[in-house]
Amino acid sequence: MKYADLIENAKKARSEGDYERAIGIYQEAFQQKVMVNDLVDLGLVYLDHKEPLKAIGIFEDVLTQYPGLAYVHYGLGIAYEETGRYSEARQAYQKAISVDESFADAYFGLALLADEENDENSAYDYYKKTILYDANHYWANLNLGSFYEKHGLLDLALQHTQNAYRISPREKMVSYNLGVIYAKMQKFDEAVKHYLEEIEKDGHLMSYLNLGLIYKDVYHDYEKARYYYLAGISKNKDDANLWYNLGCLYALMNDY
Repeated sequence: MKYADLIENAKKARSEGDYERAIGIYQEAFQQKVMVNDLVDLGLVYLDHKEPLKAIGIFEDVLTQYPGLAYVHYGLGIAYEETGRYSEARQAYQKAISVDESFADAYFGLALLADEENDENSAYDYYKKTILYDANHYWANLNLGSFYEKHGLLDLALQHTQNAYRISPREKMVSYNLGVIYAKMQKFDEAVKHYLEEIEKDGHLMSYLNLGLIYKDVYHDYEKARYYYLAGISKNKDDANLWYNLGCLYALMNDY
């Protein structure tokens, strides 16, 4: 089979999640010749297949010959991060940015590393940079919204979380985060709507607890509060918060 056809088949296998097959096809193709972009793609498949050490070997080899490929520095950063080499990951992301100042995902990688180190200020700056170069970056908008919500800047929190929702409304977490923000803004009908959306997506289980609290404390609808506590417990029988609040609710209902 011709090289181009093999590469096309490898890409198709990767898109279908059949990473082992994709790796095998790339290796077969490279017996004919090796194109740099295709070799980098094999490195990315190794990342998909949770083999970061093999990805590192490919990316480092490519960069010795082609140091100006920003996306390869970025891929190397991901691979370093997955092997716990965080300092080297940071350097790789920074190198990607030095090659291409507008590389949004590299800023996002730096933001996540800063978050892991509880360096909120740096994480904030990197999330802002990510959005500067990619306004439609879902996770940067979501995480920046969480930052603003944590610090009580609810209008900004709502703006960025709504952006994330617009970008990818079916992702988990975004509806839950909107529920939290709307509840803090005392917009409880909107909060309920978004917690229910999160439940529909089988997302964040805290949605059940928060719905129960709203129905108990705001709407004083104890039956609905009980329903959501019990629904949450059916998903996770070890959730102490749900059991505790269910007990408090039964006390209010004089149901012992």
